[in-house]
Amino acid sequence: MMAKGLKIAEPPRRRREVEAEAAPVVETAVPGELFSQIAEHEKVQFNKRIPRGTADGYEILAIRTRKRVPDLLVEALQLLEEKYGKA
Repeated sequence: MMAKGLKIAEPPRRRREVEAEAAPVVETAVPGELFSQIAEHEKVQFNKRIPRGTADGYEILAIRTRKRVPDLLVEALQLLEEKYGKA
């Protein structure tokens, strides 16, 4: 004799049922405006392969100075620009 399954939760609704619900109201943007939310300081991910010793050095400096590694990278760029000129 086969059981009809566990009665834990109801099955997910069908797509037609979900689409039939009221669609959310979308605010229209000002013509020519692509995004309404602008980040104060745009950040990007910086992935570069560096020697393990260099990475460990940044981590140790971050602990000693109580700064974050990205902040140390900004400071390092400023020092390098002083030495070699602006990028």
